[in-house]
Amino acid sequence: MLNDPQLSHSNQTILLVDDHPGVLYSTSKILASHQYKVTTAKSAAEAMSQVKNQAFDLVVCDINMPGRSGLEFLNDLKQYDPTIASVVLTANGTVGMAIQAMKSGALGFVTKPFNEAELLESIQAALEQADLVRNSLQLEFYSPMLESLCSALLRTMEADDFATEGGSHIVARYAQDIANELGLPGEQMYQIYLAGLFHDIGKIGISDKIVRKAGPLTPEEQQEMTLHPELGSRIIEQAPGMTEAARIIRHHHERFDGSGYPDGLAGEAIPLGSRIVSVADVFDEMISTRIYSIGKSKEAALEELKSYKGTQFDPQVVDVALRLFEKLD
Repeated sequence: MLNDPQLSHSNQTILLVDDHPGVLYSTSKILASHQYKVTTAKSAAEAMSQVKNQAFDLVVCDINMPGRSGLEFLNDLKQYDPTIASVVLTANGTVGMAIQAMKSGALGFVTKPFNEAELLESIQAALEQADLVRNSLQLEFYSPMLESLCSALLRTMEADDFATEGGSHIVARYAQDIANELGLPGEQMYQIYLAGLFHDIGKIGISDKIVRKAGPLTPEEQQEMTLHPELGSRIIEQAPGMTEAARIIRHHHERFDGSGYPDGLAGEAIPLGSRIVSVADVFDEMISTRIYSIGKSKEAALEELKSYKGTQFDPQVVDVALRLFEKLD
């Protein structure tokens, strides 16, 4: 859970970079009112000079600036000091821009015009992610992965209501618990967690009318919807260290009997991580109220999981999931 925005951040320093004086002024006031120590810069060159002369916990940077762009500055920053967290501000809230920001090391993505709550939430999340990286005993191994992943794409997706709020985190936790119960090694379990977190990110590339449709999809709409695992895989595989998570995402709608998509894989030909995320995803969908359905009771959802053993789902994964999910409140 994110920290309360009203808590003191008096020890946390932020460098705010934007060529627009009005944005610098208004954003500085917001951050200062929450006890962040704020320094401003109007260009990438001025910002890099500030970084070399002062320690910062976070850089909040506009993308479109005269001269060197915000993304170019963040690439320079990553080379100079990869421990500094960053959040980008942009009026271009597209998937492509989110990917570019992520590849430049951004830990947050805020689309203009933004409100105070959106800005503070993104900053707090970025600072927490950076702390995890800095404090990890396996910093060298995990830093590129966490630095690229962070939440930029996930926030873009949930900001547009492509998923129930927090739903992706719940699926990720369910998937991780199943993987742990199966005794999978730590790195494999971590990739499964990441895949659960981003399993539906490909829906960013699907028409809003289809994703948000309250009623049944037409055959044509259903066909378009089936593209989202491939789209999601292509998005995630661009981040360093995410190849296995991308493979899991691609196949999380395969079915154990071979009737799923996109490749019609069956049985153990489906990556184990995909078989796990599939069960976690469907269980969460069954018990959650969405725009197109009212959630079932836990008991009804468990019975439905049992009925799909060996057809939609891996029987072993279902058995483990049933033991875990029966304990849920």
